[in-house]
Amino acid sequence: MRLLSLFSFFEDFSFDIINQYSRYIYIFSFFFLIMDKFGIAPLIATLLLISFAVSLGVVVMNFGRAQVELEAECPLNIDMEFAVIGGADDICTTGSEVKFSVENSVNIKVQGLLVNIIGTDKAETFELPDAVIEKGGLYFGKVAFSGEVRQIKITPKIVLQGEEQICTEKALITERLKGC
Repeated sequence: MRLLSLFSFFEDFSFDIINQYSRYIYIFSFFFLIMDKFGIAPLIATLLLISFAVSLGVVVMNFGRAQVELEAECPLNIDMEFAVIGGADDICTTGSEVKFSVENSVNIKVQGLLVNIIGTDKAETFELPDAVIEKGGLYFGKVAFSGEVRQIKITPKIVLQGEEQICTEKALITERLKGC
């Protein structure tokens, strides 16, 4: 019964109505053609979202790396000590320089030293790249510093996996200085 009424519905259309519907079909098909041309917009949106996510990940990783570097500790126990001669640390000062002897443990080779000297009038930092101390070795060093010395801090530098690391928590600190 319904099928018959459907056919009768189409028979009642005049030619004008069919032309009007064909015009609508043409407009809708044109609209879909335009939408197909704009089909690249979801692709661009996807690329923008991916690039935003990658850039956000890079920023987070850089902040994380900076935080790790701030809280980094020396991974090895260096056990560097002042050489002891006659029951006292071998570190002394003259009016123009500071002399010291440092012993390395058998754990790792030290590739250099940083010497921080705090005096009554000034503070200075000296880098000693030639202070290479083998495992179980000894290094005798001199640093030019004029004035009264209040504190000396000697910090070891090591190389792990091709990267130089300064181990500040393994530094030797002394305030007991005698004259040479």
